[in-house]
Amino acid sequence: MARPTLPEALDSIAHQTYPHIEMVVVNALGSSHPPPIVESGRFPLRFVDHGQALDRSAAANAGLEAARGRYLGFLDDDDLLFPEHVSALIDALQRQTWAQVAYSGVRMIAYRDDATPCFEALFNQPFHLPSLRAQNYIPMHAVLFDRALWETGCRLDENLALYEDWDFWLQLAEHGKFLHVDRVTACYRNFGHSGFGFDQKADTAKIAAGRAALFEKWRKIWSGADLSEAFAALRDGIIHQPPHGPVAVLSGELLADSIAQLEQMLLGLESKYRRDQDLFRENQRRMDELSAIAHDLRGQLLEQSGQLEAVYRSTSWRITEPLRSLVHAWRQWRK
Repeated sequence: MARPTLPEALDSIAHQTYPHIEMVVVNALGSSHPPPIVESGRFPLRFVDHGQALDRSAAANAGLEAARGRYLGFLDDDDLLFPEHVSALIDALQRQTWAQVAYSGVRMIAYRDDATPCFEALFNQPFHLPSLRAQNYIPMHAVLFDRALWETGCRLDENLALYEDWDFWLQLAEHGKFLHVDRVTACYRNFGHSGFGFDQKADTAKIAAGRAALFEKWRKIWSGADLSEAFAALRDGIIHQPPHGPVAVLSGELLADSIAQLEQMLLGLESKYRRDQDLFRENQRRMDELSAIAHDLRGQLLEQSGQLEAVYRSTSWRITEPLRSLVHAWRQWRK
């Protein structure tokens, strides 16, 4: 988006200790975006420009399409990576070959409108899939993932106005294993650009609608057991604990809203289960009726077959056989 923090974000990539990196900058702003300049850059940089403004999901997908590396990751233009970030995640993925996704801890700093810090938090929780289904706790730039997952069809959903990163992690979790690296290697600078700032009242209606859209998508994929585990994880705080300080009230509201939405999903599944059970019982009753009718028809058919066979074996049938032959010949002669 050509924010003034872009050179700092790119510079944090340029100072990575890992030696093989390419930087792909996607123009999400449109025609007014200037070409990026990296004074201390030592890695190749490509500027992807589609000639129009792009939303977050479309911009991220454009970057994934242009990237050539084995491992892929994201960095918003107002966030930072610490020098060991890429090395730590690559090393973990190469040592733990069962994993296709690695993520590290991220320090979050929230800023007021005057750009002064007002709150800090740490995102560094171990991986727990039911908790991830209930609420996202992995910042966008905490992650590196194997390109093979993108090649399976994982994409950022351009139909989601919010929580596209959360949805993307859920897609990756359907196809790969996550590995948590217990090191803080990045900084999330929350200036409120994404609508989740802490100095102003967040648009809770917009946030609730965004979460509802994500749950509406995934409820068609998750089983009742998946939803039950997610609800229990959120209720019990297995991963996500509401932070202290200025954001505690907001987090409590969002937590309660998440629980309410998951409860609604569970109630909907329970109602659907009852309807399916009623439909199953009705279909079973109709099948029993049809089976009884079929049984009666088979009995009638056997009875009629027996009567016909008795006629064929009767003396009268044998005696009248010449007459039937004459009648048949006479009919043929008339034709």
